[in-house]
Amino acid sequence: MGEPPPQFNLLIEDCLRSYADMPGDLRVLDIGCGTGLASDSLFKTAIGSRIRAIDLLDISPEMLQRASQRASRWPAPATCHRGLIDSLPKGARYEVVVTCSVLHHIPDLPTFLQAIRKLQADGGVFLHLQDPNGDFLTDPELRQRRALLFQRALPEWVYRFAPRRIAGRIYRELTGKQGQDYISKTNRALLEKGLITTPLSVVEIFAITDIHAQEGQGISMCLMQSWMPEYECLSRRSYAFFGRLANQLPPKYRKIEENLIRRRALNGQKVSAIWRLRPAPRLEN
Repeated sequence: MGEPPPQFNLLIEDCLRSYADMPGDLRVLDIGCGTGLASDSLFKTAIGSRIRAIDLLDISPEMLQRASQRASRWPAPATCHRGLIDSLPKGARYEVVVTCSVLHHIPDLPTFLQAIRKLQADGGVFLHLQDPNGDFLTDPELRQRRALLFQRALPEWVYRFAPRRIAGRIYRELTGKQGQDYISKTNRALLEKGLITTPLSVVEIFAITDIHAQEGQGISMCLMQSWMPEYECLSRRSYAFFGRLANQLPPKYRKIEENLIRRRALNGQKVSAIWRLRPAPRLEN
């Protein structure tokens, strides 16, 4: 994920309006932390000064190494954990759990959300961002906006990268050898390690390097609410109303995107939300 959208700030501001007594001493868990960008973004929000410590969880040692380097600049200590949720210390509880571009990669989302519930401190919040908006992926207005943008012109990356990729494909097809493009380098590394015996196609490579368990369905807020009965959704924000993030849009469309975000329209291609675990009822003497 590149530079995150402004939804981090917007969701935290929404949260504080609804949750004025949010604790001032926060333990944060970043699941699927990648390079630590989501946690870095949290430090730049209104709760940044309240963060006491951060646990970073990822299955990739390379990502954790990069996250650790980024964390060296944070004002609160960070601890890296390699593996899945069961790799975390027993009894660990967090006032804030964040996932960014993660939920749509989870095959069994209800079980994953139950695991988050067990990690959440009483009254804690769960923040997720950068997921496909399952409730609106077939929305007619969204389809019209995407079509409008793509009719205007081909994306810039087509002009920058397509010639190289096409050339790489032609080179492979004619010579049977691997060139210097991304696909060729990936194939070469896999072949050298003996993990494959013949080069993979573009489709095959992206199928195993970027698995979308919820492909075609996205993340539904309605379903999540049914899977998280103990949580209250404090805020839901949508964006990517033209199918791309604001920083990837031409100025004309960026203004429309910003206006739709300001109006809190829900039918963008991406969705983010922040949920609060309802405090357990106090027992009277």
